[in-house]
Amino acid sequence: MLEKLDTVGWSGLTHAFGTAEEIPAFITALRAEDPQVRGDARDELWTSLLHEGRRYEADVYAVPFLADLATDPATYDRAAIVDLLTAMAIGSDHPYLLTGFPIERLRPTPDAVDESWHLLHSEWSGRAVGEPRMPGEADELRVYDAVRAELPRIAALLDDTDGDVIEAAAYLLAWFPEAAHDTVVPLLAVAGHHDWRRDLRVTALLAAGLAARGPVPESAVITSLAHDGDEEVRWAAAVAWTLTAGTAVPEDPRAVLRARAGAGIGPDEPVLAPWGMGRAEWSVRLLEHLGDPGAADARAALVRAEATRRPHGPWAERLGEAFYLAFGDDERASPAGYAELTAAQRWLVDHLVRHPDALIAEPDEVTELLRWHGLPDSHPALTAYAA
Repeated sequence: MLEKLDTVGWSGLTHAFGTAEEIPAFITALRAEDPQVRGDARDELWTSLLHEGRRYEADVYAVPFLADLATDPATYDRAAIVDLLTAMAIGSDHPYLLTGFPIERLRPTPDAVDESWHLLHSEWSGRAVGEPRMPGEADELRVYDAVRAELPRIAALLDDTDGDVIEAAAYLLAWFPEAAHDTVVPLLAVAGHHDWRRDLRVTALLAAGLAARGPVPESAVITSLAHDGDEEVRWAAAVAWTLTAGTAVPEDPRAVLRARAGAGIGPDEPVLAPWGMGRAEWSVRLLEHLGDPGAADARAALVRAEATRRPHGPWAERLGEAFYLAFGDDERASPAGYAELTAAQRWLVDHLVRHPDALIAEPDEVTELLRWHGLPDSHPALTAYAA
């Protein structure tokens, strides 16, 4: 399996911290008996091959050996190796959860390289638009296609007996729409397997929707899973249905998404590993992406639910996630007028006007939140702004 490791000229390849001659030792260590040794080797591979989201020359050559290990039942921690392959292919999943991975736009055909292509590629590569590739950095497309070449072996893992491995494989397959004709059917078979645990079925169903990204012959299977006995599977079916039907999606799945958004994040919401977004926020973003008439109210409901979820505790902690959900991450240099705010943003401003104690109890932390989002940073000024 790894006997060809030494046939690669690793010393002539680079990774994030220099030449790659130690990469074979890290890959070999993934088979060590000692879990500490395996964990250290994985950490080294993550930081060397995927530092700050960038890919390197050594990545392309490492992919087949990592796939060898991931598909060998004798290997420990196979799911973690599959997760590394996924990250090498796409980086963070966050930008692609509403549309799937836009590989057809990222392949640089002459008519595709426009401003939108540069923005997409910047998000994928971790480099600013116009920033040159540093020596030793690889073409992200070469790494993606190296992982794509291993899809037949990864797809076979959907028949594995280890649930973690199946889930990791399903998650990886989500990001390869060009192979959807070979992956959607087995993914939906996993989703419909009632003996598997909930998170595995949910991941397989979401992956099928993201891989398909449009109507497929198996759409009836997705529709049937919208009536599954498990609430979380029904939610995942609503997401997959929306991803495959687009604006033609009927009212029933839209209602599921609105209900999930209105319920808020909640202390008992299951962790949506390995996906980079929670169910409530994902639901709202999908509704907004559809242009659903109820999307603004759904986001306002989510912000209300998050801001009032904990009646006690530090105000900055209670409001931090609500501010993110209402305003996003970006700093605002100048304030918008109150009337220009969204329903969710206005509700949050009004909430602080109704609770002057937030600015009294924690003036530094809460005023920092307000300033970051371009809002007045005292209660009298905020009250006047809202008036």
